[in-house]
Amino acid sequence: MFAALLVRATPSLVAGVLVAGALTAPVAVAAHTDAPRRATNPTGTAAGSQPNGAGNLKVRLASTADGRLRVSWKRPAPAGKLRKFVVRVGPNRKLNSRVHTYKVKARKQSITVDRAFGTAPTSGNYSFVRVTVYRKAGSHGSSPTKWIQAPVAAACTAAPQDRVTVGTFNVRTWAADARKGTGKYNWDVRGDHAVKEILDSGVRAIAIQEASGPSNAGFGPREQDEWIIDRLNRTDQTPGAHWVDALTDDDYRGRGLVGTRVFYDASRFVELAAGLQRIPDPKAADSLVPWVRLQATSRDQAPFILTSNHLRTGDKRGDFVIRGRQVQTLIGILRNLQAQYGGQVIMAGDLNSTANTKPFNNVQHALIAAGLYDSYATSRIANAKYSTSNNFSFPVRPTPGRRDYIMSLGPLQGSCGYVNRAYRTASRVASDHFLQVATLPLLPL
Repeated sequence: MFAALLVRATPSLVAGVLVAGALTAPVAVAAHTDAPRRATNPTGTAAGSQPNGAGNLKVRLASTADGRLRVSWKRPAPAGKLRKFVVRVGPNRKLNSRVHTYKVKARKQSITVDRAFGTAPTSGNYSFVRVTVYRKAGSHGSSPTKWIQAPVAAACTAAPQDRVTVGTFNVRTWAADARKGTGKYNWDVRGDHAVKEILDSGVRAIAIQEASGPSNAGFGPREQDEWIIDRLNRTDQTPGAHWVDALTDDDYRGRGLVGTRVFYDASRFVELAAGLQRIPDPKAADSLVPWVRLQATSRDQAPFILTSNHLRTGDKRGDFVIRGRQVQTLIGILRNLQAQYGGQVIMAGDLNSTANTKPFNNVQHALIAAGLYDSYATSRIANAKYSTSNNFSFPVRPTPGRRDYIMSLGPLQGSCGYVNRAYRTASRVASDHFLQVATLPLLPL
């Protein structure tokens, strides 16, 4: 079970009249109201898939009225020359886990199937589909893999004044630069870019991971989290801006991922309460969950809670099992916060669980099953065709994938917009992750 290390109530920090989470140009599209169960990406092209009818076998994907998936194709030869078609549906582009296989007679050119594992309407996830034709002569050929996102489960009906925009960003610890031989992209190169990404995103409250670089490591006497806060305050041109950490270094004393933080602009938000939870595990460093309860300084928006989260990294079976234990504790933390304070609890961070995780994306799956809504499940997405991380591999290739998430728990479901701040070239490199931005509904006052 988790232990609460710190919970405190905080008096008003800064008085002001600015509305929290004011949208900037990249997410301005979120100001529109979405239709219920609107298809987020009806042909898959917005997420990098080929359009319907392109490529070998001319495969087409479409959502059915009951939420299933219609797969259709063109026969490449008369049915008498063909043996069968095989349709494979899975949760990732590799189609190497949790795949459903359907055998179809040679005369058929369509089939209605269930969506891929893990593609609940609240998940924002994709179904990946490939069709293979087998000829009687012994040869076979496949279509390009196509993908389509699940329909949106909930409309964004919140008025513009009842929305908040938040972010999450794994900035990569500067301690890893020398240790992992990535000097080409060390903090001297990335630091100012990371700060610029935060400011350019328009967010005024952000979950941060891996800001754990120590002091006197070549970047002055400050730790990495302090370096970022200082640089934000020195470079932010917004009148009155005052960036702060929701907690202090004293709150982080002990074992664990101390680079997991929550930063916010105290000219936009009043801190009502804050705390730190630990997720201990016998085989991993403590995953820390800092949280802060914020309200717009104008007091015309409902309060909300923002948490920062960083779960066990690694692709081995043992890492999968550790994350499975960690997420169950995290769910308990989120539920307790929501029960104590009410309103919306926003969980953001690097969960290190993806659609390519073997045997499956257990972290997101557990969070969705627990009632969280993934902000990616919206019809307003930017840069969906890129992963949320880049692994310092440029140019970044189009393919959807996530290990960074922003999800909400509370009486409201839905997402008013999502931006993956992906870039393709190394000239903007800020981290091996891209900053993620979501606009979410709040309860009206």
